[in-house]
Amino acid sequence: MINRRRVFVGAGRGLETWTREVDEPLAGEILLRTHIAGVCGTDAHRLRGDLPDPGQPVTFGHEGVGRVEALGDGISTDHSGVDLRVGDLVYWTPSGSRPSAPPSIGWPPPAGLGGPAAFQDYVTLPRSNVYYRIPDGCAPEHVIAFGCAMPTALGGLARLGGIPTGATVVVQGSGPVGLASTLLAGASTARQVIVIGDPDDRLRAATRLGATTVIPLVGTTIDERRSIVLDLTEGHGAEVVIEAAGQLDAFDEGLGLLAEGGRYGVLGLYSGRGTVAFDPVRINNLSLAIVGSMGPSSFDDYRTAVHLAARFGEPLGLDRLITHRFGLDQLEEAIAVAGRGEAIKAVVIPALDAPGADQRGSHPND
Repeated sequence: MINRRRVFVGAGRGLETWTREVDEPLAGEILLRTHIAGVCGTDAHRLRGDLPDPGQPVTFGHEGVGRVEALGDGISTDHSGVDLRVGDLVYWTPSGSRPSAPPSIGWPPPAGLGGPAAFQDYVTLPRSNVYYRIPDGCAPEHVIAFGCAMPTALGGLARLGGIPTGATVVVQGSGPVGLASTLLAGASTARQVIVIGDPDDRLRAATRLGATTVIPLVGTTIDERRSIVLDLTEGHGAEVVIEAAGQLDAFDEGLGLLAEGGRYGVLGLYSGRGTVAFDPVRINNLSLAIVGSMGPSSFDDYRTAVHLAARFGEPLGLDRLITHRFGLDQLEEAIAVAGRGEAIKAVVIPALDAPGADQRGSHPND
């Protein structure tokens, strides 16, 4: 078997395709054939050079669902102890000993190794990687529709201390992390869930996932959006605000939406540099809390993401969040579409490169 790998050789340079024979997994390893890989905003940041230069050609892609091709000696279960067999679908993480730690071969892995990177035909997971079997009856699209966004949202809410009963939750941003946060808030005992974002298809998706009110960014001002939130909360503001916009100017706006004792979770501002001015006296006098959250809080967040996909995938039509599908050889186009915010979720399906395959490119579902 030949494995195609899309290789990042440096910012501003086109991705390359490298090939090599697929090796049988060693003891403790697992070999997967990539079924579907999610495109994350981080991938666009990588191609633009916003992330540290890895200093060597690397493979990447950190959202993947694959089918088990072979199990190395000593492997018979997933990370949670569920029996695993050839042919099963699994959702894997790029992480090592803890969610924020790279696997033993590093992240992103050197292009000569391939390892757990999702943007290739075949994936070899070392012993240190974590993966969970997708239950029968759960579509892989329901898992990858959020990709790393659901573990990120779960980690953010855990660090915030959860959502109090009867709270108003405001979600800033309607990309994958914002929509995942919307689903979690909508499934909680919150009084209402308000989503600020754009464009219309994402706001319609937010409503389907549990938003009680959506506020478009286009055509409204900061003052107008704050007035809407205050009107909906009898002038108090929101007990929980989740920043999932990835835009620096969202920070100041989000702070201004908090009620006394409110908590602000910063989930989307993870790259680049920037500063904002804010009033620490207001933070003190209103007993506000600002909590940064980078990714999941534990590997349980990945397992929970699979459980949520199994529970909500069909009723909420999570597969409809996937609006754009590409073959592996179209990866640069897929990342560009995601980076421009044209997709709710863009995915890469290596099988679409096969002769006679269709459904490549853009396929709006909503």
